[in-house]
Amino acid sequence: NDQYDFGPVFEEIKEYIANSDLALCNLETTISTPERGYSGYPLFKTPEELIPAIKDAGFDVVTTANNHSLDAKEFGVINTLDVLDKYGLMHTGTARDEEESRDILMVERKGIQLGILAYTYGTNGMEAAVDQDKLEYLVNYIELDKMREDVNRARQAGADAIIVCMHWGVEYSRTVGEEQERLADELFSAGADIILGSHPHVIQTMERK
Repeated sequence: NDQYDFGPVFEEIKEYIANSDLALCNLETTISTPERGYSGYPLFKTPEELIPAIKDAGFDVVTTANNHSLDAKEFGVINTLDVLDKYGLMHTGTARDEEESRDILMVERKGIQLGILAYTYGTNGMEAAVDQDKLEYLVNYIELDKMREDVNRARQAGADAIIVCMHWGVEYSRTVGEEQERLADELFSAGADIILGSHPHVIQTMERK
């Protein structure tokens, strides 16, 4: 019937996602429209139907800062966030305007206030294709000074714990790189409590500090 259904993709993990206290996922695509078309690699443009499937699977928070954030340029950022809002999914990592980019996502679970932040190492060179004045707020890039400031603002906003989602590392490498370790140490020193990584597409080692 010319409709997309992404529900079956999540069937075998749904019980684990839905039964968790807080489930986060990295949306490594933009949400497009039939008029603008859909596409896979290297410029990801996905049907809106993915988002209700993500919600139905039990995800609570969607991070949008990754190397495909600007695949559909400014429209992709804005439309993706509009659709996430439409289906009631919380999000962080990209923004429609400067004011929104200053917001700290706060989520309460079992009496614990969680501040959630997200950043990416880059956007595949697509940053050159958007208005440079808007680039500063469209996507959160990995910049130490900014991240330190955001962690501090999250704490001041009342966060009991701070989760930082980092889109970093080398694709298909099961080894954590020196730069990841350096950034992790910097983030923990700044006040982060949990760091969740994405981008390599494989499971890397994890460590408790």
